[in-house]
Amino acid sequence: MLRKLAEKQHGVVAWRQLIALGLSEGQIKSRIKDGQLVPLHRGVFALGHRRIGLYGEWMAATLACGPGAVLSHGTAAQLWGIRGARNPIEVTRVSGHRRPHGVRLHQTRSLPPEHVTVEAGIPVTTIERTLLDTAARQDTKQLEHDLVEADRSRRLRWAKLWQAISEHGRGRKGIRRLKRIAAQADPRFADAVSMSEVDFLILCREEGLKMPQVNVLVEGKKVDFYWPKERLIVEADSYGFHGDPTAFEKDHQSTVDLEVAGYRVHRTTYKMLEANPRPFLALVRSSLAT
Repeated sequence: MLRKLAEKQHGVVAWRQLIALGLSEGQIKSRIKDGQLVPLHRGVFALGHRRIGLYGEWMAATLACGPGAVLSHGTAAQLWGIRGARNPIEVTRVSGHRRPHGVRLHQTRSLPPEHVTVEAGIPVTTIERTLLDTAARQDTKQLEHDLVEADRSRRLRWAKLWQAISEHGRGRKGIRRLKRIAAQADPRFADAVSMSEVDFLILCREEGLKMPQVNVLVEGKKVDFYWPKERLIVEADSYGFHGDPTAFEKDHQSTVDLEVAGYRVHRTTYKMLEANPRPFLALVRSSLAT
């Protein structure tokens, strides 16, 4: 049983696991003394020798931080194959007092079960939570690289990433940059032609609104956002495209024509959405519900 457990965990075991297997404290100490168990961290051992490899080192660090601890941040990114090596080994846990030597420990108040998984037998933050945790460290180019690699791995779940950003991103450094780059990388945002349009789509996602079609023709007129089933249109104006009198008149005539044709049209400005988007989003939500 002991060897089977060690093989499953890349050659390492924890004291608490040995007790759970039925070994007594005396038997454990005897095996340490005769070299069957080689100490790596306090309460964590390699079975027979120290040649445990990188995965063994990661597993040992995770076990050393206590039950519920998971590989995270830069080390998790390396495990997921989205970023190169980073030292020291990084681990996240919710509670505990022991801080193993050579491990960068992150203490968090909350680590939801949906943010944790097992990869290669090692407890680790999901690829979505890993991107959230490392966002503050990366510049724009590095974040773009990480998202491309994560998407290329076919393990990234875009809906889960947006959920993590929405529910756990508030107040985190780098989160706004991550939102923008994720929106550019997410294939479902491909029809947005400007960052202002991307920002509106992000707002819709954060509010749990049904996602609209972007930049499509309705009754021969190009509209910014369109919900076909609800026959709802949102036009978000900016001074750059609607600032001259001709464009102003054309926009309002288009609104009248679309409403006569049976569509509901709501107009706003990107400046309004940036300052206080909630009232307008509540209007959109109400229109979608009816």
